[in-house]
Amino acid sequence: MPETPRHLLDRFHQAMLDFSPDSLADLFAGEAVYEFVFWTPHRGPSQRYDGREEIRAGFRAAWASVSRPPLTGLREVRVHETADAEVIICEGEMDVVNHETGRPFTSRYLLVLRARDGRIVHLRDYSDVLRTAAGLGRLTRLFDQAHAASAP
Repeated sequence: MPETPRHLLDRFHQAMLDFSPDSLADLFAGEAVYEFVFWTPHRGPSQRYDGREEIRAGFRAAWASVSRPPLTGLREVRVHETADAEVIICEGEMDVVNHETGRPFTSRYLLVLRARDGRIVHLRDYSDVLRTAAGLGRLTRLFDQAHAASAP
């Protein structure tokens, strides 16, 4: 029997905590879409990954420069079932640490996950990009990147 959306969400959370791009990507169908709703300049114009291998490559690249995972835990996780058995909505808080300063902080997220035949086929990620960038000491860099990306 294929995994349910809720089981896939649990495995998604574990892959994020493990900081494993491979475990994360393996949850997705071959032609899945991972969308980032809130724009960040370092992801380029599309703000999404198309297909399992692009998801894998995107997370490998994003996490490659990080020596220790900043995500230390998840809490206040609430899962909302929908009228569509393929779709669940998850909201929660991420406990994160800035390893340069040693300072912990909390950021919020919301995910809309669609699963079919035991794989995630679409994930919409509404993570709080600004709070996370600020907590990691990267807000100025994020604004500089955004300014450069919007310049004619």
